[in-house]
Amino acid sequence: MKFIGKTTLDHQINPVQNFIEGLNRHGHKNIEVYNLQQFQEGRVKGKRYDVAFCWGFRNFHELSKIAKNTIVIENSYLNNVQSKKGKVWLSHGWNGLNGRADFCNKNSPNDRWNKHFNDGRLLDYSDGDYILIPLQIKNDASIYGRGFQYQTIVNEIRKFTDLPIKIKQHPTADDQWGRLLGKNVSYVNRFMPIQDAIKGAKVVVTINSNAGVDAVLAGKPVVALDKGSMVYDIAEHDFAKLLVPNWPDRTQWCNNIAYAQWRPEEVINGEAWEHLKQKLCTNS
Repeated sequence: MKFIGKTTLDHQINPVQNFIEGLNRHGHKNIEVYNLQQFQEGRVKGKRYDVAFCWGFRNFHELSKIAKNTIVIENSYLNNVQSKKGKVWLSHGWNGLNGRADFCNKNSPNDRWNKHFNDGRLLDYSDGDYILIPLQIKNDASIYGRGFQYQTIVNEIRKFTDLPIKIKQHPTADDQWGRLLGKNVSYVNRFMPIQDAIKGAKVVVTINSNAGVDAVLAGKPVVALDKGSMVYDIAEHDFAKLLVPNWPDRTQWCNNIAYAQWRPEEVINGEAWEHLKQKLCTNS
């Protein structure tokens, strides 16, 4: 089996190297790694690979042309914490980003959730008195080119409810979308912790932001407009139930999402690859 990895920026080197070490633990030695300059020089021209791996979805498009399957390494959905050495947890999924990736986690057992994440973060459902819309970065790979407009979303919500709509801009991107207008529409401090913004909401409306994950954990129903959302399977997809939202059982969702991210030591010791290689077995 032939493997190829790609790195573009410095912070991508360690996650890719960790993945290589995990492959080595499984006896895979036929691994090539190239940086952006080497790709631009045509070092991989005419080559074909069984598996590619990279940081970031933008690299996926290039690798998918020369590999049968590609693992995209990205930020995690649970415990997305930065340490001095980088991200403590990272997601690893096949052939896509976020909800469009295959994490080999359908109907997962509860062992991983109980071991790493069952620490009281999953709150009971609670009601609220406003609709929260957390804005995403406009050119982020998860929504770029998908045609969503937040003003349209606000206008559609107003067809179903007069509840206040609160907008939370992304903390790293101020006013990218222009000022959103409408009856009883206001903005909260963009530096407010997302958990605080979610706390008083009745429903959280998102395209595919990780704020949807935060909302589900906080006991708030979500309207997720794009299947790239990590909560798409337990979310509503239109605004007809804004006033009487469903409160779905979250047990299986918790079990599944726990298998979507890995700690560095789990990648290095081969545990992550042991799980992810199921994809190749089902394809064969």
